[in-house]
Amino acid sequence: MKDLSATSGLPLRLRDDGLLDFGPGLPAVEPAVRTLAAMREVLAEPLAVGPENLYHMYRDVGRPEDKARTAPAGLRYDITVVAPALLGQEHAKTYGHYHPLAPDGEYYPEVYEVISGRAIYLLQHRGPAGAIDDVLVIPAAEGDKVFMLPGYGHVTINAGASPLVMANWVAGAFSSEYGDYRERHGASHYEQVRAGEQRWPANPHYSGVPAARLCRPLCPEQTTGLRAGRPMYPDGVAHPERLAYLMEPRRFAGNWTDLVA
Repeated sequence: MKDLSATSGLPLRLRDDGLLDFGPGLPAVEPAVRTLAAMREVLAEPLAVGPENLYHMYRDVGRPEDKARTAPAGLRYDITVVAPALLGQEHAKTYGHYHPLAPDGEYYPEVYEVISGRAIYLLQHRGPAGAIDDVLVIPAAEGDKVFMLPGYGHVTINAGASPLVMANWVAGAFSSEYGDYRERHGASHYEQVRAGEQRWPANPHYSGVPAARLCRPLCPEQTTGLRAGRPMYPDGVAHPERLAYLMEPRRFAGNWTDLVA
């Protein structure tokens, strides 16, 4: 059992079976489960052997009194737990999805935070004709906040030997779009480990994709409203207005380049 309260800002514990325990004052949430069977269509090796349940998604987590502040602002807080596993030559990962357009005509963004473990975020941008014109690889450690930029689809990879626990603030009004990842059997690149070396071969179901470029996450408080070294849950609850860019991304279009380096 691992106590996650200091890194999440909530009374949470990670059980030895990879599920979450919800502490006093925090209503339990029944997770949705993504199984290995459901993930085979996006794996580099569809017949790879691994655990039956690859990750659990706890949507709309929070204290009732906190949701009374964040829900009217359009915000939702989720937690995902990704099991540690090698599926053939790639680490366990999420399915991958894009976000739709917000009412202001810009794509919805999202912000993630690593609560426990080690993650790699694989982002890919669709150009005007639908071709992938930019691919980002963003490693993240405990406490890092990583932004899913507007127009970028994304996959999260558990790059460590322990469960990856991550949280997100996101606009609660939209549904994620999985179709491109399903039709192309995953992201534009696969993460693979061979002889201890990490590689990023292109997915053959795409054409003309650029090489993945390594970036690091940035979280300037003046842009994001989130403070370094502090869990993002209490910041979002205390000042939901500072996360208005999650609902109205076009108002903040000039700042997105501040979030990766």
